[in-house]
Amino acid sequence: MVLVAWVLLAAAVYHVISRLVQFRQLLAKIRFLPGLRATTSLLGHARWIIPMRIPYVTHGANLLFDGKHALFKQFGLDVISIVSTHPLQALFVIADPAILREMTAARSRFPKPVEIYDILSLYGPNIVASEHDAWKRYRRICSPGFSEKNNRLVWSETVRVVTELFDIWVGKDEIVVDDALALTATITLFVISSAGFGQAIAWNGGEERPEGYKMSFKEVMHHMSTGVFTKIATPQWLLDLGPTEKMRNTNTAFKELGVYMSDMIRQRRESQHKEERYDLFNGLLDASEEEEEGELKLTDEELMGNVFIFLIAGNETTGHTLCYALALLALHPDEQEKLYQQIRSILPAGELPRYQDLRNFTYADAVLCETLRMFPPVFGIPKRAADDAFFKTTNDAGEPVVVFIPKGSDVLFDTAGLHYNPKYWTDPHTFSPSRFTRSDWPRDAYLPFSGGPRACLGRRFAEIEIIAVLVLFVLRFTIHVKDEPKYRSETEQQRRDRVLKSVSVLTLTPTGVSLVFKRRK
Repeated sequence: MVLVAWVLLAAAVYHVISRLVQFRQLLAKIRFLPGLRATTSLLGHARWIIPMRIPYVTHGANLLFDGKHALFKQFGLDVISIVSTHPLQALFVIADPAILREMTAARSRFPKPVEIYDILSLYGPNIVASEHDAWKRYRRICSPGFSEKNNRLVWSETVRVVTELFDIWVGKDEIVVDDALALTATITLFVISSAGFGQAIAWNGGEERPEGYKMSFKEVMHHMSTGVFTKIATPQWLLDLGPTEKMRNTNTAFKELGVYMSDMIRQRRESQHKEERYDLFNGLLDASEEEEEGELKLTDEELMGNVFIFLIAGNETTGHTLCYALALLALHPDEQEKLYQQIRSILPAGELPRYQDLRNFTYADAVLCETLRMFPPVFGIPKRAADDAFFKTTNDAGEPVVVFIPKGSDVLFDTAGLHYNPKYWTDPHTFSPSRFTRSDWPRDAYLPFSGGPRACLGRRFAEIEIIAVLVLFVLRFTIHVKDEPKYRSETEQQRRDRVLKSVSVLTLTPTGVSLVFKRRK
């Protein structure tokens, strides 16, 4: 036993020394670019197992968003390295607008590491989990679906969904919403269901289950949207066992969604009288029925894979951003009043907004932009260097620095670091929508939807939806943070931190937003 112990100890010592030598060689390879050093990788699973930061061991789940630009300030450079020993990896984290602009423009030199996104290919290949020729093909086919006619549909369906909610609230001068995220996620879910799938969902009713189904479409959408992380993080065998109600509902919803989509495809193809519809599903279905070089543009699996990814991306990011926007307006009544005054200048009689009014709601757009600046849905956008790359920049002392990124290195666009970079944003921690009303705001330092050819295809869909919701809510109600006795002794900063507390799940997620809507007289 003593001999075995000595052998194991010797092996452990050898491993440590060997890994330290390799670690030193890696640092030399990246020319000792300043940054963080730790045992585990920022991109690894350790951040979920140990969510808090332990210096030199793990970075935690929220390192980049919590740190914002402070990490870059610490090292005096807007490009830093995060080097780990297990795995042996150098990650380049970037908040330099010039470098990011060059990288987004040179898509082939910095492709997406698609293996990270395999978990999103639940129904089939899609535009998010693809690169190179496959991505080009999906982009070309999917782009026409995000048309002006679809934009109009998004607007009209958003107005319908919100006004139906207001009808439920009729007779109430004050509405308390303990979980604002649940409210905003439901609104965006109903809109994406209609403008994305062509399946309108009402606030009341809609629980009828077609013959052969275990869930109504409304139930499927609800359990799918609230259980997506459960689906991705849980092995299928465990979901099939169903030890919890959450797992059982999630498993059933994802299976049923596939059946619903298959039936929708079949019914559309068998229909003798095809309606002219402008939802995304039918737009992609039209494209899938066309031939290109003797083959269908999209197989059924690819159609379902892309519709699903637009559903997840559209609902998750839009619902969260809308929640942050309402919370920020509640915390800043002066900004809320500015927005209200502009809305009333456009709708003096308090009438419902029309799609043709959209371009005039400039302050609602500014509120949205400022919300996305402060709370970018995806604050770390991964890329990978296809070849050795050199970039010139300057450090905080004004000295020239050459950054070398070796072929195969992982790169992370740090949108939080970029959006809070004081070199480009005055008082970056202050909610100030008016900064986006000026023509000279720093566009290169703003990347909530990524950039270049891989910029988010559904950007306009989300913008139109959120602006419509903000206009409708602010026109009818004043928005307030819920007053709770247990928090009455907190400072304004403590209140703000509590209300805007966030965690990183699939995207940046608000966790503490409770609001009160008071009807305007």
